[in-house]
Amino acid sequence: MSKITKLGYGIIVFDDVCHLRNMLTEVRPHCDYIVVCLQNDSYYGVPINQKVIEHIKLLVEEKLVDDVIWFKPENFHEDEGNHSPRFVETDKRNFILDYLQSKGCSHAMVIDSDEYYDGEDFARAKSLINVKDNIKVCYCQYVNYYRDYRHTMVWPFFPYVPFITEIQYRFDFKNGSFDKPSDPTRRYLIPEEGGTYCTLAFKTVKMHHLSWIRQDIRQKIDNWSSRKYFDHIPGLRDRIIDRYDNYKEGQNAVIMFNVPNNEVVVNKLPKQYIKPKYLLTVI
Repeated sequence: MSKITKLGYGIIVFDDVCHLRNMLTEVRPHCDYIVVCLQNDSYYGVPINQKVIEHIKLLVEEKLVDDVIWFKPENFHEDEGNHSPRFVETDKRNFILDYLQSKGCSHAMVIDSDEYYDGEDFARAKSLINVKDNIKVCYCQYVNYYRDYRHTMVWPFFPYVPFITEIQYRFDFKNGSFDKPSDPTRRYLIPEEGGTYCTLAFKTVKMHHLSWIRQDIRQKIDNWSSRKYFDHIPGLRDRIIDRYDNYKEGQNAVIMFNVPNNEVVVNKLPKQYIKPKYLLTVI
């Protein structure tokens, strides 16, 4: 991998800003250019909350964010096909990469607004990548939290997410080259002549996925780009929300995921391993 001369960091934001300040505080010292990407309407026609926009403006004023860009889906419709939400989500990620490349970034990573990295872990992984040879694309594993920082969901596999990667690569929903469990909207297309990918050790760096720690879980369920894959299951969204709002220790989480009965085991950690510095932002 070539030396990291300018690291771009792109964040997709729509309805969830509760973790942003904590996320940005950790990575700001290690990223050269941070951009937030917004969208006027969700994939299901819900307009963006103006309070979200105002909060992002505040983060720009505080220099936690360098710029804001707006993504407009083209020829979008809810049906399956090349203009369905998951394909559009992939286009949005590449739109951010294009923008970061135009700003002179040599490397980049694109994340969602609920992906938290410990600053020390992030710095250690960045330093490790900077001395590697012939590795173009990096992935790391992640942990899925449920409701708070002490409970995690036990996935039936070890999931991966892209980490710092050379700026010339792009995601491809159908033809991504990564062969381990990962979000299809984030699988890089890696030509054979373009090198390979590396996976970073769990003890080196991990993404703490806070997507199931929300002020309003219904917003997540109603606006999620994968929702259409589960709309055929009667009452699933209501089951998810009821279990989340009324969870009792020892119960499984109910989620939009292809597991039996849409449930996964919830594990209580022996202690809290991450220490976000601020309370969750409420808008």
